[in-house]
Amino acid sequence: KNWRPTFIPKPIADGPEVAEVVGPAGEEIFTNKQGQVKVHFHWNLYDEADEKASCWVRVMQGWSGRGYGFYAIPRIGQEVIVSYINGDIDRPIITGCTYNDIMALPVQLPEKKTQTVFRTQTHKGKGHNELRFDDATGNELLHLHAQKDMDIQVRNSKNERIDYDRTTSIGHDDKLVVANNRIITVEQQQDITIKANSLEKVLADKSLIVDGDLMQQVAGNVSMDTKGNLVLESHDKITFKVGNSFIVVHAGGIDINGPKINIGPVVNICDAGSPSSIRAPLNPAILTALAGSGIPFIERCPVDTSAKVSPPLDEYQKVFVLKNEEGELLANVKYKLTLGSGKVIEGITDNEGRTECILSDEAENVKFEYVIS
Repeated sequence: KNWRPTFIPKPIADGPEVAEVVGPAGEEIFTNKQGQVKVHFHWNLYDEADEKASCWVRVMQGWSGRGYGFYAIPRIGQEVIVSYINGDIDRPIITGCTYNDIMALPVQLPEKKTQTVFRTQTHKGKGHNELRFDDATGNELLHLHAQKDMDIQVRNSKNERIDYDRTTSIGHDDKLVVANNRIITVEQQQDITIKANSLEKVLADKSLIVDGDLMQQVAGNVSMDTKGNLVLESHDKITFKVGNSFIVVHAGGIDINGPKINIGPVVNICDAGSPSSIRAPLNPAILTALAGSGIPFIERCPVDTSAKVSPPLDEYQKVFVLKNEEGELLANVKYKLTLGSGKVIEGITDNEGRTECILSDEAENVKFEYVIS
């Protein structure tokens, strides 16, 4: 009979043990390239609680794969549960972490019992990143906190729907780059307040369509510079108004009103029938056209002495056009003009409501009277 030594089975662990993650002094995270850590068992009264307290111990994760999965490295000071594969004390593995009186929970219990929290801790700092779910009835909440920067990358489309209000507060700059088109639809009112300068640069065409009224109010000056044409078109009228003076452009003509109307030294009247020019004297005084109380028409306009003009027939000449309150021309109406010199001119307006041309060598007041039968 062959003799064999007595088989002594390898000791096995009775069950999981509690240990503390350890590492070099001054460190908070101590691991190798496999994500393993070192631990110090509470029953170990001989070894120091440092990076020499044990071999590298594997850490079980909730999901793992080749280059993907979830991992969280236990940090120095955390309490962990160490189990043994098949009870083999030479094959330890960390299967979980626990809280205790020193390692407190990230929320206060039982007050926050409806919350599910994933919170990290800033390395050698006091900040944290956090993902929190609150399932309190009527106050359900998803909270995401980034201690510093936050990166979101979407390889294709991103859809976001908010059924109620949305508030965004930005403490510094905001930049948006859109490689293609951008469409914004606001079903009701939109208010935009800019407390400093505003610059808008359009490299192509721009269109503004307003179905209602458009009102612009500027506290300072308004400047417009165009390299091409500027066209203002209205189906009704265009009004230019400053104080009590205004110019109204409408389909029936142009109305000019003001306490005083200044015109340059030469005025060309473009009439296909009889084009003519009106030239102010070299030393203009006041040409007054009275219709009732009288309105000054020219008062000391600047004269360009270098301009070449045709010699005038008379120093002053004027043609009146008679219109009613609706702006309609009054043709074939008897009129009477009384000059300041006492000269009286009577006649009948032509088909365009015009009087004959009045000639004078000096500025005179004119009294205009007409009779509508």
